[in-house]
Amino acid sequence: MKTLFIIVLSVPLGLWAQIPVTDVANLAANQTAHAANIAKWVESINNLRTQIDQLNQQINIQGDIRKWSGNPTEAGASVVLDGLGQPELVREYGRGRSAILGLVRSLDSLGNTASGNYRAISALDLDGNEVQRDPFIYRRYAVLDGVQANADDVKEATQEREQELQEEIARTLDAIKSASTDAEVQKLSAKLAALNGQLRQIEATRQREADEVVLQKIANDARLEQERLAAAELAAKDDYLANQRVSSYLKTLRVRRNVQP
Repeated sequence: MKTLFIIVLSVPLGLWAQIPVTDVANLAANQTAHAANIAKWVESINNLRTQIDQLNQQINIQGDIRKWSGNPTEAGASVVLDGLGQPELVREYGRGRSAILGLVRSLDSLGNTASGNYRAISALDLDGNEVQRDPFIYRRYAVLDGVQANADDVKEATQEREQELQEEIARTLDAIKSASTDAEVQKLSAKLAALNGQLRQIEATRQREADEVVLQKIANDARLEQERLAAAELAAKDDYLANQRVSSYLKTLRVRRNVQP
């Protein structure tokens, strides 16, 4: 016969309360929220990685374009711009009108032959004496000669500069044909435009001096016509006054009769 022994452990009630109890539902909720946060972080990291890849792609595209077209800064270093400096852009040709007026000598115009184109006007009379002329009458012609001489100087100086510009334009065109990058073509095209601008400036300067000669000739002709008109009016007035004086004088005369003895 077997005997059963039952052991009853007497445990205080306070000890039962200290045993931890696991809340399975709360733990599951926390794990779910943590997993969601991790998923968001992964998504953010993927977005950043995508943006970085796009930036790298743009940088690579810019690099490819730069390799194809060239660096404008480096291309500019190979272009000589000495012919486009400030001194040439502000260069003055010839003399100003005030300088011309201060240099002319009125009676010198009579001896001007325009490099053999005219015959000098004689200043001697039949007796071989020098004719005393009024300088103011011939000053306008001396000014015209001075303007014409200045125009000739400007023409000669601008022709020299024009030749230099034409040669530089030809070299620039050859450089454009042999340019290997788009940047070099753009830089050389800008230089070509500047050269053409200077060339137009030279042509305008030459034309302006030629116009000065024409304007001086017109002014001289207008003044001569004005003086002739004034002289004609003065002559008519003087004739009238002379006739009046003669008439008045005749009225004072008395006719004497001869008395026969």
